[in-house]
Amino acid sequence: MHLHQNMRTRPGEEQFSKWLIQLGNGELTSNDYDEIELPRSCILDSNLVDEIFGQYISPEDISTLCNRTILCPKNEHSLLVNEEVLQRLTGIEKMYTSVDEVECEEGDDVTNYPIEFLNSAAPSEMPLHKLKLKSGAIVMLLRNLDVH
Repeated sequence: MHLHQNMRTRPGEEQFSKWLIQLGNGELTSNDYDEIELPRSCILDSNLVDEIFGQYISPEDISTLCNRTILCPKNEHSLLVNEEVLQRLTGIEKMYTSVDEVECEEGDDVTNYPIEFLNSAAPSEMPLHKLKLKSGAIVMLLRNLDVH
């Protein structure tokens, strides 16, 4: 699959559009560490969360801010961004925890699966054991249509 036309750039940004196409086609030269040089216009000198959401977020701002998004390449990065955004939201933080229970097949011992281990596990297809929320926080609920 090749990117032939970039639908995500605005008129007047032809140079960036060309750069994106070269990136998508793997045509950009890289150094020994497989890194590429980003255009200066893509680099922030300030904190990304500051740039997108500002220093403080009040529940009154949510209707405006719900149209803003920070995309992260890995779950661990999104957890850090979510934590920082939640800290900026005014209000009292509330913690919700998962229900922990082990169902073993015949012959397995429940003691092989300590609750502390279950609470620390963070597989990519499962939510974390602890969920922190504040009133007004934006939450995205996903449903797994095929669990097998």
